[in-house]
Amino acid sequence: MLHHRPILAYISHNSATTLLNLMVILSTMSTIVHISCNFEATCDKEKSPHPQEIIEFPSVLVNSMTGQMEDFFQTYVRPTCNQHLTDFCKELTGIQQIQVDKGVLLGDALLLHDRWLEEKGIKQTNFAVVTWSNWDCRVMLESECRFKRIPKPTYFNRWINLKVPFHEVFNGARCNLREAVQMAGLAWEGRAHCGLDDAKNTARLLTYMMHRGFKFYITNSLVWQYPEHPFMMHQIMDRYSGPILHHHGSRRSLAPIFQLHPQMDPSKDPCLYCYCGVKSSKRVVRQPGPKHGTFFFGCGNWTSTRGALCPYFEWAT
Repeated sequence: MLHHRPILAYISHNSATTLLNLMVILSTMSTIVHISCNFEATCDKEKSPHPQEIIEFPSVLVNSMTGQMEDFFQTYVRPTCNQHLTDFCKELTGIQQIQVDKGVLLGDALLLHDRWLEEKGIKQTNFAVVTWSNWDCRVMLESECRFKRIPKPTYFNRWINLKVPFHEVFNGARCNLREAVQMAGLAWEGRAHCGLDDAKNTARLLTYMMHRGFKFYITNSLVWQYPEHPFMMHQIMDRYSGPILHHHGSRRSLAPIFQLHPQMDPSKDPCLYCYCGVKSSKRVVRQPGPKHGTFFFGCGNWTSTRGALCPYFEWAT
């Protein structure tokens, strides 16, 4: 189900059990900032299910010239590996089983979100994704798309980790999102661990930093993993053809806020991350045979005594 209503509130913080994807897309041409916020994921109190799967996909649009939140996208996502939410997950996120049962698959959620950006005119501009931490783009979305072989839009492969500019503005302060919002003198609004509310709070923090004149830059990137499967807009099914636009007025303007970090080269960030969320280890095949001496990437938590903790595997090229 898609929900589109006026944007009044904000976003939340990241945790190991509920993946909060806080992503912002900044545009200097159409002056739109898109915050794709808080991928809430399957989780449990003691040990999260493997693999974790996204169950809420929210995004918020912010005008980068005015700092105003203008629209949002939200859909619930149906998990396919661990289809039943734990009681802990339902209590923590507020997401109920019936909502994910009626949700869309992750591939369809990505298509719907991409079409929404297209209809808003964002894809024709210079935009970037913004997160609170690297977990959301580097680990959660990337690992699930790789695990399920789902094509992923390339704009999710480079992003602004809002923690980095926050540390610069607040002299190296290290805190979670909620604490960061409070340090900025803002009141937290909405329900904790609700992806959309978390996203809106992140948007408020971003707006605060905009008004302080901070110049944002790309902080991290990934190598696109599915070049043979371009992300096609025409794959969206007819049942998703309803209107999904909503506009709001703007207020005072600010200077453009997007630029590349002068020391950052996206083409030189080849790091891969396993399903555990840690940097994958590069190893070599030592057994005799046709693959002897060939390098591959595997679970970053692998040891010679216990083996791998996740099934991640990729041949090195």
